[in-house]
Amino acid sequence: MKLGVYLINLDSSTDRLAQASAELKKHNIEFERISAVDGRKLDVKTYAAYNSIRSNAYTGRDLIGAEIGCYLSHKKALETFVQSEYEFALILEDDLSLVNNFNEVLNKTMNYLHDHVVNWAVINVAANKKKLAKPITEISNHELLHAYYFPILALGLLWTKEGAKSFLSKMNEIYTPIDVEIQSWACKTGLGLSIYPAIVRPSGVDSDIDANTIAAKKDSLRVDRFIPKQKRLWQNKINAMKYLYFKTH
Repeated sequence: MKLGVYLINLDSSTDRLAQASAELKKHNIEFERISAVDGRKLDVKTYAAYNSIRSNAYTGRDLIGAEIGCYLSHKKALETFVQSEYEFALILEDDLSLVNNFNEVLNKTMNYLHDHVVNWAVINVAANKKKLAKPITEISNHELLHAYYFPILALGLLWTKEGAKSFLSKMNEIYTPIDVEIQSWACKTGLGLSIYPAIVRPSGVDSDIDANTIAAKKDSLRVDRFIPKQKRLWQNKINAMKYLYFKTH
C-alpha cells in the first residue's frame, strides 16, 4: 500500500511550516509540501469560478477570499495525489499535532482496510465528534467508524485514489467551504469513515489557510443565514440516517 503525505502550507507561513515539519519528523513521516493558494486578497465578486447566488442559497452568505483559497489548496493537493503513483493520500493542514501512537493507529487502520471489505473513499482522522456513526472495529483504543454524518473540518483527511477522483469530478464551481462540501458529498455517498478519538489534532493556533474562525465571526451578523444552514444540515442528517438505518456496507 503506497501512501503519500501532503502538507498544505502558505509560502508566507514559514514558522508554521517549521512547526509542522518538526511534528511530522518526530513521527518519522516524510511529506510533500503543497503551496497553498492565498485567497485573502482575492476579489470574491470578480472570481469566475465562484458562484455567489448558489453560495447564498446553500450557506446563507457569501464566501470570503480565504475560504476560496483553502478550497483551491485542497483541490490542488487532490490533483497532485491523483497524478502520483500513490494509492492513498493523507492530506494535512499545517496547524497540526499528532497523537503519540499516530503511526500505530494509522498503520493498523490501513492494514485492517486492506484485509477486510469496507467500502470507503475518505477518512477524517481529525474528527472531534462522532454523530450518526456505526462502529467498524477498535484499533489501539480508537474507533474506526462508518461516519455517515461526516465530521466537519479538513485538518486531516485520508483519501483513496478513486475517492479523490470521484470528489474532484464534482468540484465544478465554488459555492461552499471545502470541508462543508466534503461533508455533504460523504453524507450523500456513505463513503466517509472517521477515527475517534482523533489521531490528528489542532496545534492550538488558527491555521492561516483555514478561514472558518473568520467566517464564523462574519456569520454572526447574518440573521438570514439560519434557514439555508439548517436546510443543509438536515439534508446531510437525512442522507446519513438512510445509510445508518437502512443500508449495509
